[in-house]
Amino acid sequence: MTPPRVTNKTELYTDLLREGKTDVYHAGEWACINRVARGRDAWIVAKSPPGRGTLNSSFSIFVRRDSGFRKPSDLAGKSVAIEAGTGSYYTALEDLERFMPRASINLVQVGEPHKRLLALQKGEVAAASLVGPWPAIGKAIGLSLLISTKRTNPTTMVTRRDMDEDLFGRFLSATNKAIEANNRFPERSKASYFRRVRAILEEMPSDFLLQEKKIRAALKVSRWKAWSRYSTEEFMRTLGWMRERGVLASETDPEVAVANYPDSVYS
Repeated sequence: MTPPRVTNKTELYTDLLREGKTDVYHAGEWACINRVARGRDAWIVAKSPPGRGTLNSSFSIFVRRDSGFRKPSDLAGKSVAIEAGTGSYYTALEDLERFMPRASINLVQVGEPHKRLLALQKGEVAAASLVGPWPAIGKAIGLSLLISTKRTNPTTMVTRRDMDEDLFGRFLSATNKAIEANNRFPERSKASYFRRVRAILEEMPSDFLLQEKKIRAALKVSRWKAWSRYSTEEFMRTLGWMRERGVLASETDPEVAVANYPDSVYS
């Protein structure tokens, strides 16, 4: 969970990587492009695409059941809670564009998924972008799903450019083996997964923990697709999308932003 004092995840992850406090992180492709564009010391090394049941395909926009919103276009001009600079911002923008002009989209910075859910439940925003496990929790406590994402672009992984490629290859191989095991036997991870979710629920109003049994039953362990090479073509396609919408923080190019590791790293 993001430390309470942090208001800018772009700076958080960039600083952690630069200071050697972490060697790798992942985020939505758009967010990673903006982060690596800030300097020449990090690059995008891999991708995990969305797919059925995967975490990055779970982005959804929820409303209160008593809101009166019945179709996506009802949200034109209405506040939609997101977290700036993260996948929720870009995914919500992309999904809402299917139903209304850009000028009618009103994305409001709130913070992490549980904070967005809470803001929605309190009526502080008209809608909220949620990502697993919070869509399942939202349904369990009576919120209404209005828009399911059509997102097709991946979650991407970033490392420092001086990362040892053999070390990274071994890390990637181990991570993909863990993904395979999790996807085959998700129930084995459910107890551990719920303990982490419960730690967040404990920071929320007491009525959430009163619904613990219902939330636990609704919870599903998210799947992932295996990490693989991220291509220059994918980078350029998303870079163009970001330029068109004015959400590209700094110009960059694939030679700086996309890793050139040999194929053996990904095998």
